[in-house]
Amino acid sequence: MIDQATINIISGDGGNGCISGRREKYVPKGGPDGGDGGDGGSIIFKSDENTNTLRYFQYSKKFVAESGTSGKPGLKHGSDGEDLEITVPVGTIISTKLGSSEDKKVLAEFTSHNQTFVICKGGRGGRGNTKFVNSINQFPLLAESGEKGSNISVFLELRLLADVGIIGSPNAGKSSLLTFLSNASPKVADYPFTTLEPVLGVVEHLSKSFVMVDIPGLIEGAHKGIGLGHDFLKHIDRTRVLLHMVDVSGPDPLQDIDNIKKEIALFDESINNKPSLVAINKIDIEGTQDSAEKILRELKGQGINAVAISAISGQGINDLRDKVTEMLEIESQSKKPKQTLAERLSGTKAGKNTQTQIEELKVIKPKPVDRRNQKGGVLVSGGEYIINSSTAIRIAAMVDPDSWEARTQFYSHLKKMGLIAQLEEKGIGPGDTVKLGDLEWEWHS
Repeated sequence: MIDQATINIISGDGGNGCISGRREKYVPKGGPDGGDGGDGGSIIFKSDENTNTLRYFQYSKKFVAESGTSGKPGLKHGSDGEDLEITVPVGTIISTKLGSSEDKKVLAEFTSHNQTFVICKGGRGGRGNTKFVNSINQFPLLAESGEKGSNISVFLELRLLADVGIIGSPNAGKSSLLTFLSNASPKVADYPFTTLEPVLGVVEHLSKSFVMVDIPGLIEGAHKGIGLGHDFLKHIDRTRVLLHMVDVSGPDPLQDIDNIKKEIALFDESINNKPSLVAINKIDIEGTQDSAEKILRELKGQGINAVAISAISGQGINDLRDKVTEMLEIESQSKKPKQTLAERLSGTKAGKNTQTQIEELKVIKPKPVDRRNQKGGVLVSGGEYIINSSTAIRIAAMVDPDSWEARTQFYSHLKKMGLIAQLEEKGIGPGDTVKLGDLEWEWHS
């Protein structure tokens, strides 16, 4: 089962603003008419309950949204780039690494069908020259280049969503039970580790239905990755009720139960707090009835719900269905707030702030910037004067270096932004080097 993938997502660049002027009848001096550039397309993830694997991302690793087009003369706005929608299974978690560490920041968690999250926001379109008109400069030769889109690598992890998780030692009869109860067809054979990946099945009972997942057999050391456990223990996390299968014909069924509980606790001790039911399986085998009754009594004495069944003959299956259905109803009626996985990974308590946090996860983008206050600053390094202003860099990219008038207007705009004053305060003099983005020039007083 493909339940992990790392992909590269790139949102579209914003289109450039246009530098243009019109010449119309009855408009003697004309005027600027350059349109703004279109916004770049965003990368949007959407959940689909009909998909249950990340196999598609095993071969497709790079996803690029469409860029916006440049503005045009006649105040024509550039076209916005088309968003790119990526479909993932319900239960997918999207995260990104925090710096160079192995720690991850959860960006989105899909817990229901048709959820959408904007993970990579497209670049903003640049302003056309009409936006630079003022009382002094009536025909600007300035415009902005479009903002670059974001380029990030994200980690996708699928944790299956199911109502009931069937757990137990290898060959305990989990797959046989799922086959008997549902429309699923897992591989069934008389040897350990027949099931090599989780299998989902829908169970219908008393006009209700619920989803069960068969988790591959767990052995001692599963939490460390021994056997098949490490990759699949995580799928238990999303289940509402645990159905613990135990082979009554085994050497020590009660010890099997304890061993599985210990492995789960070492992986995530909170999982053992879920409502659970023990299914003592294979009572169709001759001579096991007495052992089953003894185990039932011992478990009842410990306050543990249990039922004796045969996944082959169907003995006790109706009782099991009744108990599981009742447990799911009780769990649904519980008013205790449930933590989302994002909350658990971030250490945040569940409760009234849950919805707020999910809303905050829906769009991952830089904090809004007020262009009026985006003046930037000047840094002196190695005898060079470096102007640090994203707005100035975007305007500079559109300046015609062969136009003296355009260069003069750009200088005036830098002065208006307060950057020329900062250069002078830093002690710049004739012959010094000024850097702005990819541009570099010699200062003249």
